[in-house]
Amino acid sequence: MSKDWIDQAITRGLRSARRIASEVSDFPHVTEKGRWVCTADGVWTGGFWAGILWLAYEQQRTDDWLGLATSYTDRLLPRARDTHNHDLGFMFYPSAIKGWRLTGNEAYRAAALQAATALAAQYNDEAGFIPGWGFFGAENWSGSVLVDTLMNLPLLVWATQQGGEARLMQVVRGQVELTLKHHQRGDGSFYHVYKFDPKTGAPIAGDTYQGLAAETTWTRGQGWAIAGLAMLAAMTGQQTYLDASKRAAACFAARLGADHIPPWDFDATGADQPKDASAGVIVAYGLLRLHALTGDAQYLQSATHMLEALARTCGNDAGPGGLLLHATADLPHGLGIDQSTMYGDYYYLKALIALRDRYQS
Repeated sequence: MSKDWIDQAITRGLRSARRIASEVSDFPHVTEKGRWVCTADGVWTGGFWAGILWLAYEQQRTDDWLGLATSYTDRLLPRARDTHNHDLGFMFYPSAIKGWRLTGNEAYRAAALQAATALAAQYNDEAGFIPGWGFFGAENWSGSVLVDTLMNLPLLVWATQQGGEARLMQVVRGQVELTLKHHQRGDGSFYHVYKFDPKTGAPIAGDTYQGLAAETTWTRGQGWAIAGLAMLAAMTGQQTYLDASKRAAACFAARLGADHIPPWDFDATGADQPKDASAGVIVAYGLLRLHALTGDAQYLQSATHMLEALARTCGNDAGPGGLLLHATADLPHGLGIDQSTMYGDYYYLKALIALRDRYQS
């Protein structure tokens, strides 16, 4: 079967990225009515925009892509010392680490190492977790652990491999152990949030912030778990992480509809419920990581079906918005419903490139 659609989707994605770069001067976050809402500091998604620019440079090796990628990455470097930001992996892995790998710029490596130290410093030693502080105003998140944090832990593993202190891996092990014990349910699905006593670490209850309800399965959170655990398994060799990722992937596959495009929450029923294309591309990327680890063809086949469906129905073809349409950022709080998101755009392009390379190898 021809895989020409992959190259075509990558070409369209790069074209959309170039258009976005001409439209914005700050970090694009999510769209509203097809127009990007931007932030000066990148909130938690700035690394994804810089990451898209680095991916574009890697594909085309032009001076303009290099200049854009360098400019936006440089603007993120002061954030490496953030003290209440569990998303430092999202911010520095696609940007500074990728930039360092492509250019050898030691300032980027140093910033990523600093970001790893800052992330590990947020670990509550008494309670045993990094709290999901996020960017949610005055709400107290000191006892809340988000499944999203799994996807940020590869920053700590990378830093250890670069000679970082041993405590970084202790944080990784503690965070993953707690998450697998409390977040992952018997059917392989994950709570988005689990609440603990911040002083003792005593578990309180599962919850959600962006899902339908505490006991439902928010699909993007499931994607963070699948991909994050697969990445950690590859980096550490831990069979427990691989097994948990496989269970999460099986749960996702069992509930995914015939159109291969996930809803924003698996338990949100009704024809009027929006899809979340960003969840789909994150899961597809995780499945490609699982295929690389296991050699199991089902993961490659599932990722291919999902990405082909997403490219056909959600890939942007010269219209306004991002690389990927029909994402849902935060339905309960009315943010980015049926729009584009920068993390969706990033993992769409990254997964397409990984899929192309898989078939070419």
